[in-house]
Amino acid sequence: MDIQEFAGKVIELFPQIIRGFKQYENNYLTRGEITLPQFWALGYLDHNGRCKMHNLANHLKISPSATTGLIDRLILQGLVARKADLHDRRIVWIELTAKGRGIIKSISKQKNEALIKVFGKISAKDREHYLNILEQVAKITASLPDKK
Repeated sequence: MDIQEFAGKVIELFPQIIRGFKQYENNYLTRGEITLPQFWALGYLDHNGRCKMHNLANHLKISPSATTGLIDRLILQGLVARKADLHDRRIVWIELTAKGRGIIKSISKQKNEALIKVFGKISAKDREHYLNILEQVAKITASLPDKK
């Protein structure tokens, strides 16, 4: 199979795979209550703790104004909060609320359970091979220059 045919097949399979995994989950993300970029922002805050808006924008690779809009929508849902710095009022921190932490925990648990159900039907050798390929793809995509 040449690379063009491979790319076409991957493009064809991705939506099918995503729909398949979605049947194992019922959460804010799968119900469309938060977007994928909002989920990534919540995950970043969960993993890294509070941060400044520009750190989150850099991580998400979106503009500061788009990040502000994204955070505003998460604030309206009660998932994140803005907190003024106690020592420098020019600094505003973004942090998860208890509700936001609960949502991330719930989504992560459901994703983990779905992965176990699906990949439990695949041999350990094939899972290891698949993981190796995913790690290679992650390494390649991490080294790509930002698209401006």
